[in-house]
Amino acid sequence: MACSVRPSTFFARRCLLTADNQTQLILQALQEAGTQNPDLSTYYELHRTLLELQGKAKEEIAATLEMADEEALQARLLQGLPLLSFAQLPIEAERFARLAQAIVQVLTDYEVDVGDRSLPAAAEWVSLAQQRFEEGQVAGEQSGESGEATLAQMAVDLALRPYLEWAAEQVLPYVDQQHWKRGYCPVCGGAPDFAFLDEETGARHLLCSRCNSQWLYHRLGCPFCETTDHTKLLNYRSEDGVYRLYVCQECRRYLKTVDLRQVGRTVLLPVERVATVAMDAAAMQEGYR
Repeated sequence: MACSVRPSTFFARRCLLTADNQTQLILQALQEAGTQNPDLSTYYELHRTLLELQGKAKEEIAATLEMADEEALQARLLQGLPLLSFAQLPIEAERFARLAQAIVQVLTDYEVDVGDRSLPAAAEWVSLAQQRFEEGQVAGEQSGESGEATLAQMAVDLALRPYLEWAAEQVLPYVDQQHWKRGYCPVCGGAPDFAFLDEETGARHLLCSRCNSQWLYHRLGCPFCETTDHTKLLNYRSEDGVYRLYVCQECRRYLKTVDLRQVGRTVLLPVERVATVAMDAAAMQEGYR
């Protein structure tokens, strides 16, 4: 399997960035990527447009996250339960419906390929959001995995992201990175869709596909089916050694990874998730998902 990717030209140290600064850097990086890759300019423009909508929605959240005390939070983690519930998200029905409908319009304008295009009534968007949140939690079937996502499902997943990111920024500090090491997010229970090997030891960290939380995971093993059979686990490296595509022949899942030891500095992971689209194409062409 061949995969050809090029490192993003925009990097930043996560610890030195505020959320607003990081969003601006991501937008700038996506714009630069579109300029450098004219054939994918529409693809990068789509992601910039979505990020701008999500960023605005996140900025408008004016609430306090209701959390249990630290002892209760640690008890949940020991049981393998994510810390965040849907009820904790400060979702206002009308505002959420407007965001979801705006995302529907963007997906339609950019002719994104989706399944069923029917849409719920305005009052039903929040119910669909709760359904999608719960479907994608813990070790069960991941959201949308049972088939092609509908237009409404895709819009809801994207509309949930600013709320999940907002909550994750407050919840993640309570996670003991040395003791979780599960294949799903300790904050929202979502599946990972990207990973990185850290600069110092090469330890593997996963990135949540829903709330962008990062957590430490075992270096060997599939986070989706948990197999550690090395005969079932393969990885393909880019020519410069910066990127790896891990594939599991047991569950037919794949995971894109950036090796920060080869890059020499911390990357903007949300940019790398988008910029490595060639790896997605290579994996799916071989029947991985």
